[in-house]
Amino acid sequence: MHTIASQILCASLVARLGVSLDAAESALLATLEHFHAQAHNPAVARAGFTPDEYLLTAMRTPRFKATLTASALMADGRETDSRLSWEAFVQREIAAAECARQAVPPTALLGDRDAVHRIGQRLGLSGKQTDQFIPSIVLTLAQGYPYRAPEQRHLSLTDILAQVTTEDLTEFLRHAALSASGRAREAAAASRRMQRGAR
Repeated sequence: MHTIASQILCASLVARLGVSLDAAESALLATLEHFHAQAHNPAVARAGFTPDEYLLTAMRTPRFKATLTASALMADGRETDSRLSWEAFVQREIAAAECARQAVPPTALLGDRDAVHRIGQRLGLSGKQTDQFIPSIVLTLAQGYPYRAPEQRHLSLTDILAQVTTEDLTEFLRHAALSASGRAREAAAASRRMQRGAR
């Protein structure tokens, strides 16, 4: 915790946010623990990362900075600022994901609204329900973009979205529908199936 890098990062938080040094140190520890736990998810190994590689990659992402910022503000007792900071970050992520989605060519699955609706219909979803689920699915894919497998590192987020298959989208929509209907155990089982299928 008292490495030169961590001291510089904490000093930066103090200067940028006006939080106390104790709050900055507490936030850094909590944020590192959060991403360290994620680094040991089996899906990380399947994506070709060691836990250390995942953590190093994570620390360079906007999500890490946003998590650290919100955590530091919260630790300093500034709950409203923390919430607003996090919400602003989420809105930026949503906007970036939507821009990437809009750039998906119409020949790709996510660029073909009728094809997406047909997949939803096979799951018993109306077109409106499917349309409601797709943005959150796109955002989930965008959040995983920094951690893409080595053979996908050259691809843009639009490229990644264009590669979504019928099978993938069916599973994503099934999971979203189960979650939305409160069937948490079935949604968790669907999530585990998706993780096992991840390369």
